[in-house]
Amino acid sequence: MRRRPAGAPVPGGRGVRPAVGVLPRPGAVDRPRAVPGGRGPRGAGVSAAPFRLTAAEFTALARGGGGPAVRVLRAARRSRTLLMIRSIAAAPAARPAYELLREVRRVAPAAVDRVLDHPSVGAWATRAALGRGRPEDLAFTAAAAAVRGGVPVELEFPPAEVFALPSLGVGVGVGLEPLPEVAFGPAVFQVDVWAGGGVPAELPVDTAVDLPRLRERVGAAWELLARHDPEVAAEVAEVVRVLTPMPSSPAGTSSATLADAYGCVFLSPAPDAETVAVTLAHEAQHSKLAALTDLFALVEPDRRAVFYAPWREDPRPAAGLLHGVYAHLGVARFWRGRPGGEVEYARWRSAALEVAETLLGSGALTAVGVRFVGEVAGVLREWCAEPLPAEALAEAAAEAASHRARWEAAHRG
Repeated sequence: MRRRPAGAPVPGGRGVRPAVGVLPRPGAVDRPRAVPGGRGPRGAGVSAAPFRLTAAEFTALARGGGGPAVRVLRAARRSRTLLMIRSIAAAPAARPAYELLREVRRVAPAAVDRVLDHPSVGAWATRAALGRGRPEDLAFTAAAAAVRGGVPVELEFPPAEVFALPSLGVGVGVGLEPLPEVAFGPAVFQVDVWAGGGVPAELPVDTAVDLPRLRERVGAAWELLARHDPEVAAEVAEVVRVLTPMPSSPAGTSSATLADAYGCVFLSPAPDAETVAVTLAHEAQHSKLAALTDLFALVEPDRRAVFYAPWREDPRPAAGLLHGVYAHLGVARFWRGRPGGEVEYARWRSAALEVAETLLGSGALTAVGVRFVGEVAGVLREWCAEPLPAEALAEAAAEAASHRARWEAAHRG
């Protein structure tokens, strides 16, 4: 076991007020639940103690945006992480770190929030709460919070191949190599290769990141988003906090999010800024929906039916189909009105509407899920009524037919 002092404070990040007050004593986790407002779908609030979404905010999220409601999602996800940490703290090996975290939260709550919002903390807390991670690794989170909060402490760390402090960096000798950042106006993205582990084996990470190239591409993508759709740009800046590079893919640009790592986008090198921009818009939608489904059950449990998805080669369960339609609502929005994007817009507005209508007729959605997808479908119907050049419509229809034929041939019988 090693003992190291927590270092000097570093500048704190942006954040919303704490979702939960001073950390409670260790105990059992009680996952927050949410129910729709009691006065019906119009004019009613949608609440999830201790969070509340108005009907207008819920509708805005369902229609692909969200505005201020996106900050509620971040706070709700932070509360989920805290509840898991409370459960983990029942283990004796985690208690010293937990008590330190409580103390730092008392004097520097924004510092704790900044660390808890780091995607690797949520991912670790989920694994540990499910018995697939070490409770004693809470020491790294607590130490990071102490450093950010300027709280001098000595803390005993468990053995680890890599000494990584979430949101700060990686230990090198007696110092700390900070995580690099790429910043563009309000958008500040840390570049994190998860040196301390925690990424599923099937998701490759490129540890030899070309930072100047990444900064150039992401910067150009940010400028494109901010110019083309400032509302989407603002949501990306609020949702996405970490970029994790993936290796180049022979199949083209790859990207991913992890449901338990809110705010992290994994992405491989892209050929141009446009591809990076639509990738960020797409993955931000996945993150928003993952956080929303912490609060509201949108899909009925234990549904085994699988469905055709126009963007996948494999059959998808209802939950996966819902994620796909919400992400492609964002993709269609990106291409809407963009010069040269007529084929992509035609393709994905129609594909997403087809899937939304499949879900609405499937019986797989809860009442809140029907309400949510009904709003999604309403937007897509409006978009599908917008005129486009006949050539773009024909090309999009041909691509859709080719994909379906290929899928049906692969899954016949």
